Amino acid sequence: MNLKELAIGEAEIAGPSRPLADASMLAPRFYVDPRVFALETERIFADSWISIGRVDQIAKPGDYFTYELLDERIVAVRDHDGRIHVMSAICRHRAMPVVAGAGNAKSFQCPYHLWTYALDGRLLGAPEMERSAGFDRSQCRLADIRAEIWEGWIFVNLNPGAAPLAPQLEPLKRAIANYGIASWLTTEPTRYDSPWNWKVMVDNFMESYHHAGIHAETLQPLVPASGTYADDSDGPFAILHNPTRGGVPMPTALPVSAALTAEQLRKFVVVAIFPFHLFSIAPDSMQYYQIQPLSVDRLTLRIFNCLPPESQLPEYAGTTEAVRDFVNSVHLQDIVACDGVQAGYRSRLARPGRYSHLEKALWQFHRYVLGRLMAQEK
Repeated sequence: MNLKELAIGEAEIAGPSRPLADASMLAPRFYVDPRVFALETERIFADSWISIGRVDQIAKPGDYFTYELLDERIVAVRDHDGRIHVMSAICRHRAMPVVAGAGNAKSFQCPYHLWTYALDGRLLGAPEMERSAGFDRSQCRLADIRAEIWEGWIFVNLNPGAAPLAPQLEPLKRAIANYGIASWLTTEPTRYDSPWNWKVMVDNFMESYHHAGIHAETLQPLVPASGTYADDSDGPFAILHNPTRGGVPMPTALPVSAALTAEQLRKFVVVAIFPFHLFSIAPDSMQYYQIQPLSVDRLTLRIFNCLPPESQLPEYAGTTEAVRDFVNSVHLQDIVACDGVQAGYRSRLARPGRYSHLEKALWQFHRYVLGRLMAQEK
């Protein structure tokens, strides 16, 4: 399958390909056509670095969590020596998942036939296999999944030949280095079943143009839409800056890093690592949006609040709940926007809109999507 077979014409491709001032957005069919979603699954999701969680979620030996990506059951675990492993959670006998959810374990045992695996994936026990000629337990370990740790996140890629992630994100790493987010602590997420296309979620996250409308009583008074701007990007990411009204320091509930510049104290930064790793950093907190696309018009969203280690001190009791409540109030407003946009894209009269200069990060994202979908076209 390719774009030509989907009858996607030159005009639909050319819109986001023009310079920003002359460009038009992705056509509505990119958000509602199941065949486009199938092509994205093949050419983007199966060949991209996808974040599955953060290392502090598996802080102690034996801690693990699971994740499902394109029907692959994945487990991330810290072994007894403190090393992190990311593996298939599928038993090498009959493909039964050996673990689900999250928790702490000394080993993983398949509930079907009781094959048992060490935390590094080695097969420890396989009952009643002594009569199977040539059976070698050392050749039956849980399959490794290619993984990288970047700024506290665990990323995986199902393509073993994909380019490493960290070099592609070096400019981004430099831009956010002062915050020290790699050591921040991840709180329990809030989960939302979201009936819209994954790109609707990324689009909404990566522009602050809508602050004046949807977030008139929450974000607009602090970080007005008109002051936002996006950096030029030379990698698979976009960075959006949100300066405060009047250039005053952002209000903080926790101590902030002494490394932050005066400019960083007066804004929060919104980042997308394509295709859909989303996070925003304020001086004293970070929100991480974990997206799992399920179909052309449905995804699961988990919003994690990440806080500096000081948040655990007694004098900051209640900070976590206060941050969660505010972030939830903002997302409830975003739900209205995303629901409306997805419904609008189903209209026979919907057409690609023009970009505002405040939507530069969307333009960068849409060009990325088209580039990946067209990468193998002749």
